[in-house]
Amino acid sequence: MEQILSQDEVDALLKGISGGDIEEPEETIDEEALEFMPYDFSKQERIVQFKMPALEVINDSFLRSTRSSLSATLRRILDISSVPMELERFGAFVRTLPVPSSLQIFKMEPFRGMALFVIEPKLVFALVESFLGGSGLRNVRIEGRDFTAIEQRLIHRVVTLLISDLEKAWYSLHPIKVQYVRSEINPQFAKICEPEDVVIINRYEVDMDRAVGSITCCIPLSNLESVKTKLMTTYARDPSEEDINLKRALHQNVMNIPLEMRVELGSTTIPAGDIINLEKGDIIQLDKRKDDMLPCFVAGERKYMGSPGVHRGQQAFLIKRKVLDPEKD
Repeated sequence: MEQILSQDEVDALLKGISGGDIEEPEETIDEEALEFMPYDFSKQERIVQFKMPALEVINDSFLRSTRSSLSATLRRILDISSVPMELERFGAFVRTLPVPSSLQIFKMEPFRGMALFVIEPKLVFALVESFLGGSGLRNVRIEGRDFTAIEQRLIHRVVTLLISDLEKAWYSLHPIKVQYVRSEINPQFAKICEPEDVVIINRYEVDMDRAVGSITCCIPLSNLESVKTKLMTTYARDPSEEDINLKRALHQNVMNIPLEMRVELGSTTIPAGDIINLEKGDIIQLDKRKDDMLPCFVAGERKYMGSPGVHRGQQAFLIKRKVLDPEKD
């Protein structure tokens, strides 16, 4: 039974608190709550998604090259579309891969580390059947079996095309040399980086009539650290043949513009009276010696230094050096 205070007791208690006679209990402090907790900035729970315009251009170029090379190799029309680029932890990405999967590990020199091509199992069997003359629409049991030696050999032809197309796509931004390392079936053995590392996921959907599958390129973000600034800047497209012809025509027109070129032999100061009395045969003494270098002016600007002379019976000027700064040199 709870004890109920009388009115007098309540008044006395309030008076004691206001007067300072009764000490108020201090709030207890949880010492464990004040301890510092370690925080690893490299293992943030949330991944910040950001755009890489230059890498998107590379992915688009890779997509077009792969569409062309695979269609030519299989001798059939393929429709390949790309999925927007994603940043994901490698461990989470690996957990989404089925077993068996065609995991192709490669190295992009001069970048450090490894990268990964993942070809979906149903696309592997569709490609193999197409190589062997089939339609690629036959249902094949995927679970519980590995790829045969023939299937691995045929799929390696596709990987060779992907590697070549990847080199072409990167060439205009940063030339690379892609080296094939090995092939794996179980995702646990395709460890190209630590599970908590962030990777760039580029997925391409391949449509072969009614057979649909995906090819995924997985590159650790740390591998591209040396070119990260380039990848995050706006990347100019490759010049077309029309642009090249226009640039060549402009260059030729500029090179054919006539310019005035003169050489200053020297200078001197003569009174006006002496100039009036000059006659044919008189000699004017200039401020330059015979072995001094003379300035050459192009369109009014001093560009070269050299010495005068005669070449094949014609007056000539021998250029000895270029003027880098007309005001100082």
